[in-house]
Amino acid sequence: MRLNRAFLLSVLLTLFTSAVKADDHTPVSPTNVWTAQNIVFKDGQQQAFRAGLAKFMNSDMGKSMPGQVFYNWIVSDGDAPATHSLVRVFPSMAAWSNWNVKYFTAAASGNNSSAEWGKTFAASVDSASTITARIHKSWGPVGAASGPSEWVPFYTEDLATFTADFSAYMQTPTGKGFKGTVAIHECIACGEQGFNAGFTVNHESPESFDEWWSTGRNSEDFTRWVAKANAIADFPGNWMSAQLDSYPAQ
Repeated sequence: MRLNRAFLLSVLLTLFTSAVKADDHTPVSPTNVWTAQNIVFKDGQQQAFRAGLAKFMNSDMGKSMPGQVFYNWIVSDGDAPATHSLVRVFPSMAAWSNWNVKYFTAAASGNNSSAEWGKTFAASVDSASTITARIHKSWGPVGAASGPSEWVPFYTEDLATFTADFSAYMQTPTGKGFKGTVAIHECIACGEQGFNAGFTVNHESPESFDEWWSTGRNSEDFTRWVAKANAIADFPGNWMSAQLDSYPAQ
């Protein structure tokens, strides 16, 4: 599927956000890793899940997690059944692995916050699909912005060139003027999906979203970048989401 200018640069996962311009580049640890679960709830269980997550993340065990957690409402995703997503961000695979050992060991012993959260998850969730990826490059600080967000997955066999082309676009007047944060992500384990990478793009506000769609996407700078992107990548579609909760709180 070819990239449509009208949908590319606005983004799922409300993964990374802040009321700053995207040219304020903030380096991200090259060892970072994140997982995202897109969730289909059992009937009437959304609030129980959300309350259980808040209780766990405010427990001693939850507070010891070496990273961030984002709970998002999937606003628009075509015919996909998931309504919410749970995203966990870690500084490294080692941190992710150590946390899982700590959490599941505690949960197995019972009578603690880990075991209680595990029961809440099982009682609330009908099904969940999971992907694991890393932030390849980002523009703007990780974690923060209150505007609309999308996940724009894509498939490319030349991520290096794709990233270099987009980096050059972000140095143009249009790119520097974008109000929000942008990140390119690289799949580690995304299953049998039609993509191996993706954008998260988070707008500073609903007003900046309107500004981008009325002016930014029609600029010559963006049009030139779209032509380059279409030559080396395929885009299967996109999702829009809104952040409900974050831990630690943003």
